[in-house]
Amino acid sequence: MINIVFLYLISLITSIVVALFLKVPILPKKKPIRFSFETSIIFPTPILALGIEAILRNLFGNYIYLAFIAGLFGALLSKYAHKLFGEV
Repeated sequence: MINIVFLYLISLITSIVVALFLKVPILPKKKPIRFSFETSIIFPTPILALGIEAILRNLFGNYIYLAFIAGLFGALLSKYAHKLFGEV
């Protein structure tokens, strides 16, 4: 049986690496304005990947390839959140 912490680490590392390839900024460019949502590699990319991994693990089981998919989706969702949900 695969350890759950190992799956979380795989999705976390995958999301950070994919976000680097997608050129997501490491830190926000400026101090956040109230009610603004500026994505970066630090936040929300890993949190999205961990949440998606937890959902996929509960739905389909403990599989390594699902952890990779969760990391990929977390990075993509973080990169294109403004296009998917619009501006605030």
